[in-house]
Amino acid sequence: MKIKYTVLALGAIALLLTGCDLFEQRNRTFDDDPRIEFFPTSATVSESDLDASGSEATSVEIEVQLIGPQRNSELPVSFSALTPADTSLSGPNAEVAEEGVHYNIPSTSSTIPAGSSQTTVSVDVLNNSLDDGGTNYILFLNLQDSEGVAAAENLSTYRLTIRGSDE
Repeated sequence: MKIKYTVLALGAIALLLTGCDLFEQRNRTFDDDPRIEFFPTSATVSESDLDASGSEATSVEIEVQLIGPQRNSELPVSFSALTPADTSLSGPNAEVAEEGVHYNIPSTSSTIPAGSSQTTVSVDVLNNSLDDGGTNYILFLNLQDSEGVAAAENLSTYRLTIRGSDE
């Protein structure tokens, strides 16, 4: 009787191990055309954090990634701020962020180095002197196609929310 249970247990273990893909080799190679993307695609900065620290501005670093094989040469990337007509704001207290009032963009371009898959771009969020508590100011950035590498359709727009504070 003990032998029957041992054989039955060993058979069950063998079935469990052959039933899963534990030993399956997975191909994780990206086989489509390369793309560039923002990652992540959104962030929020609170002006009250700037008030508390006494800072006049803070820099938000935004990662741009190459989806696909690394290149042997540099890949320049550029982006632009979308105009209000191009954007869709959500929420009753949302307005379009104004350059020079809510943010500054030091440069609208960067370069993914050869042999790399990423670079960063930055936006300076300004601690303005306006009484804008309760209002969210939204900035949308849009990646541009570059040297035969298209911006990924669903990942080419970045949303930066700046939460206003009472001064």
